Amino acid sequence: MKAPRIGDVAEARVARYLRERGYTFEVEPEFGTGRHPDYLITAGEHTLVAEVKAFETYGMFENTVPGQVMSRSLTEALAPIRKQIKKAAGQLKGLRDRGWPLVIVLDNPGGRPIPFDSPHLILSAMYGDLTLLAPVLADGVLGDFRGVAGRNGSLRNDHPYVSAVAVVRREDHAAQWAGAWFDENRARFGEDVQAMVAAFAEASQGAPEGDDLFLEIFETLSTEAVPLPREVFNGPRDRRWIPNTDRTALIPMTV
Repeated sequence: MKAPRIGDVAEARVARYLRERGYTFEVEPEFGTGRHPDYLITAGEHTLVAEVKAFETYGMFENTVPGQVMSRSLTEALAPIRKQIKKAAGQLKGLRDRGWPLVIVLDNPGGRPIPFDSPHLILSAMYGDLTLLAPVLADGVLGDFRGVAGRNGSLRNDHPYVSAVAVVRREDHAAQWAGAWFDENRARFGEDVQAMVAAFAEASQGAPEGDDLFLEIFETLSTEAVPLPREVFNGPRDRRWIPNTDRTALIPMTV
């Protein structure tokens, strides 16, 4: 049996999330733009459009040579993410004047080796390679370093109609259970790894099944985009990054 396409898996996971949140949606509706973004979503009184992109690339391991140490610059490492943001934005461009929030959804269901887990690297992919700056004080001493966006961000100067980038996050119930089991039991086994492994194997027969899907939302800094309402994609596990007061950076939203 042929394995499902990674993009199809990503779209199915987003559809599952939407159903779990109680949203209704149309798949690839006809907008009359010549493009067919993946989902027209109705969330309560709000309507928005989402384009889903997944990753087929081997990213950090592309063109590796066995037996040789390989390295990648941040620009090279983030290139697959920036590429998918650009492709998704192209699908949404024709809807920029419809008055709807336009959202790019990124997922990595294949676990491809790209820097996808860190929110700070997603921010770098959006707004530029992380650059460290420190002021030189009057006495010649360096002040505190701070991180700022540098070059190469996909949304730094382009696609101002994009309201947000959403990243699909998944937590496996069995993996969470295993982590908690080891934290609780590691000390009583000391260095007896064999006994600990045997005890874990027995205990894991009762490990929970299933997983949780949730989103990490990165609102864009654009003042031209239709804002994504804060009551959309606000599930109990969802996380959100929002513009600071002067819209120079994204910061975690606190409840």
